[in-house]
Amino acid sequence: MRAILFILVLIVAACSDRTAAPILPEAQLVGKNRDVFIGTTRSMNAAGEFGIGRSASLNLLQATVSLPPGRTLGSVSDGQERPKPDRDFTIAALNIYESNDVFRRALAADLASHPPSERDVTLFVHGFNNSFTNSAFRIAQMAEDLELPGTHVTYSWPSRGNPLGYEYDQDSALFARDGLADLMHLIRSVGQPDIVLVAHSMGSALVMETLRQLDIAEPGWVGRNVSGVILLSPDINVDVFRSQFSRIQTAPDPFVVMVSRKDAILRLSSRLRGERTQLGNIQNTDAVADLPITVVDVTAFSDRKSGNHFVAAGSPALIQLLRRSSELDSEFLRGRAGSVLTIPGARRIQSPPRRPSTSAIRSEAR
Repeated sequence: MRAILFILVLIVAACSDRTAAPILPEAQLVGKNRDVFIGTTRSMNAAGEFGIGRSASLNLLQATVSLPPGRTLGSVSDGQERPKPDRDFTIAALNIYESNDVFRRALAADLASHPPSERDVTLFVHGFNNSFTNSAFRIAQMAEDLELPGTHVTYSWPSRGNPLGYEYDQDSALFARDGLADLMHLIRSVGQPDIVLVAHSMGSALVMETLRQLDIAEPGWVGRNVSGVILLSPDINVDVFRSQFSRIQTAPDPFVVMVSRKDAILRLSSRLRGERTQLGNIQNTDAVADLPITVVDVTAFSDRKSGNHFVAAGSPALIQLLRRSSELDSEFLRGRAGSVLTIPGARRIQSPPRRPSTSAIRSEAR
């Protein structure tokens, strides 16, 4: 109980209600600019910002995110209502599209600006306790630090952006399934680009629910339209994950789950449920060894400041290794059949002999 209280205090101290979304055009002259597309089911509040309310319709936007100079690799600094462009991530421009067709044309133009081999879309789905701006900041950070190719899109579902809003966020994640499905259909309508889904924490539960409903509505849709899935620290019960996965006729390849056995946030989530672990902090692969997925254990790259809850995109050491991996761009992110992420210095854990379909990698810091 003392550990749980400590984690709660840590979370509350580190995070606050982050609904403000100021736009600072001058930031474009300060930092490195990244354009990201946004689909959101947040409603616009009285201040003209996309806050915590739930919108029945999907809003489509494009943001220019300014990344501050001299920042630490893997870091995201949110200045909330008073960002400083020389220190914080900042929204430098925000364009709201009037219709699906206008968004589709803009997305098509962005895809066409890349070499033919890089005309794919990385679609990021954030987790619990995130604001509208933070989801844009995180996909911009990952695109920059991991050198992700192609076009970058984030789905900003109506999280309360408050550490005490866990139940609200759970309801919002269920509410947001149709919006994510609509966004995926819209992306695929733009010249049929490859979609790589990247989700974090509670966003992984949203992604799995959406993939499940897409394949129930049209069996085989996921396998035909999603090139890869990467779940970062997924806040999902293992039994629920297996049930969701069972309704997907053909799983995307690769289907990667990144876990940390030291994930303090998922440890708390598990205890609140009366469970030992969630999918994102499983202690071994036995419970999922028969599934066609790759489990990557990043426990060795501990990050106490984040409670080890965003190691894959927040650990400078791991980011450097991923950036040096020659297979990351050519196979891992593009989802070529049979690919396995190889991290320099990593040691592979063999799956049980009776279940040879799963690979698991335990990363060892050198």
